[in-house]
Order: sequence, then structure tokens, then C-alpha cells
Amino acid sequence: MPIQCTKEDKIAKINIDHPPVNALDSNKWLNLFNIINELSEDISVNVIVITASGKGFCAGADKSETRDDTKSVPKLMDNLWKAVRSIHLCNIPVITACHGHVLGAGAFIPASSDFILASKEAYFGFPGINFKVIVGGAHLTRLFPLSIVRKMTLTGEPISADEAFSYGGIISIHKSKSDLDKATFELAKKIAEKDRHSLVLAKKSLNAVESIDIDSAFKVEQQLTMNINKD
Repeated sequence: MPIQCTKEDKIAKINIDHPPVNALDSNKWLNLFNIINELSEDISVNVIVITASGKGFCAGADKSETRDDTKSVPKLMDNLWKAVRSIHLCNIPVITACHGHVLGAGAFIPASSDFILASKEAYFGFPGINFKVIVGGAHLTRLFPLSIVRKMTLTGEPISADEAFSYGGIISIHKSKSDLDKATFELAKKIAEKDRHSLVLAKKSLNAVESIDIDSAFKVEQQLTMNINKD
């Protein structure tokens, strides 16, 4: 299964395992959405950890789907929007452990979560400008200063884990993936020990005071991208 989910000690682990680069098509984004929604209402779970297998976290949307069938673009965009929105609005905290490439739609996953941890070699990028795709700014603004968001969006160039850490976008960097996984689950265990009702209320409170509505802003970006590709 490209997206696997396991539960233990009030911690749910979602692992992306879809070689070669963990790029996801519309059905897999919908699968992620369904898993997150189910866990959000599962009273036996207090925290979700999202990890990935292979050389990198996620390379975003599977371009072969839309390259072969342009009519599938609206479906892909809608399922992607649903998936990342479900992470952002999930009742309980979501932690992402990022290694290697974290690109395009793949970067929406950590950018929608509550905490990001990364390995030393991780890098984050939104190369959409090179493919007439202009989404990403809303989610990037949760992580990085506006000038860096503009640079990443308009050049398509990625930034390293070290640079992301310097801007406060991620909370810690680790030498290896094993160190990353260890630190991620140590954090998850601390959260899992808290009262679930308190976690739910705290998450709702934090979302309510965010300065930008990333869910609505992402829809605007998607519509603009659709308009570009009509020309």
C-alpha cells in the first residue's frame, strides 16, 4: 500500500511508500484525506505522525496522471486540497518527519501540520513556476518570511533544512533518518500523554488565531493556475 496507517499507544503513524519518489496521484491524495479524517474522530488516537520511506519524503503530485489526461487536473486539485485541509483542520496534532526531497504538493503536507522535524539532507521547494503551477504561497507563509516565500515561489528554487530551520519553519534537524524518526516519536509520545479533549480545543484555538486562511487561499491559487493553463 502506498499509504499505510498503524496505531499504537495513542499515536497513529501514516507512512508514504510509493517508489521511486513518493509522488501521489488524485486517488492517493483522496486516500490520505480519508485516513486523516478517520483518525481525527478516533478517540483512541491523540497525535498523528506522517513519515515516508525511500530517498525522500514526497515529490508532490504524480505528473503522469495529468500529463496523460488533462481532464483529471480538477480532480487532482480538489483531492489535494481536501487532503492538506484535513491535516490543517485535524482535531488532533499532526507531526511530519521530513527527509530528502519535500517538493511541490508534497511540501503541503508538512506545511499544513503542527510540527515539522527534518533530517540534515532534507530540502523544501515549490518548483511550480517552471510548470505553469502557481500554488504554494499560502502554505509557505505558515513557515517562512514573506520575502523568502516570494523568492521560493517566483524562482522555484528550494531551500535546505538548515535554512528552513533558521526561519523557524521546522523545529529540529537530525543527522540521519533514524535520528529523525526517534526524535519525532519522542515528541509524539509527549503529546500522546495529554488529555485528548484539551488537545482538540488547543488545536482549534491555534487554528482560529492564524493570520491567514490557507484553505481558502489555496483554492484561489488553484483557480489562478487553472486560468493560466487555459491560455
